[in-house]
Amino acid sequence: MADVNDYTSGKILEDVKLTNYSINLVKIPVLGLLIRKNLLKGIVKFEPRVINIDLAASLIQDCDKCAVGERVCRAINKCSEFTESIFLDELADGMTSVGKCQYIEKADAIRILKKYPKNPLILAKVSNKYMEICRSAPDDCIFFKMERCKIKCLK
Repeated sequence: MADVNDYTSGKILEDVKLTNYSINLVKIPVLGLLIRKNLLKGIVKFEPRVINIDLAASLIQDCDKCAVGERVCRAINKCSEFTESIFLDELADGMTSVGKCQYIEKADAIRILKKYPKNPLILAKVSNKYMEICRSAPDDCIFFKMERCKIKCLK
């Protein structure tokens, strides 16, 4: 399970890079099946879900604090489309403490997510709690890449 420390330390970036590389190997006979199982085992802990803006707004309204920052997948692929993620509660604190995001008002967080209406919203668990709302870029999103490789991970 990824936790707040994985995000603040940058470990999550290394994990996403490794996952991104491993996705290219799932087509290899026999070995690919093992890789596919390991990828799915690692990613299901995030319990990623595609959500709508109404649910995202509700989660933001219910949180204690929120912050905005660059989405994780973009941090490893600078050429990808720019969108932003909203981090909630402890993840907002952690990411802000290491300069990877900044606190914002709840209304501003909702407004930011509304800036990218064509991009799907992904909700993910960190430290066993839904604390990351990402306005994803499906071409580069690790969850969507897994889905394209027939590794069903999004609810």
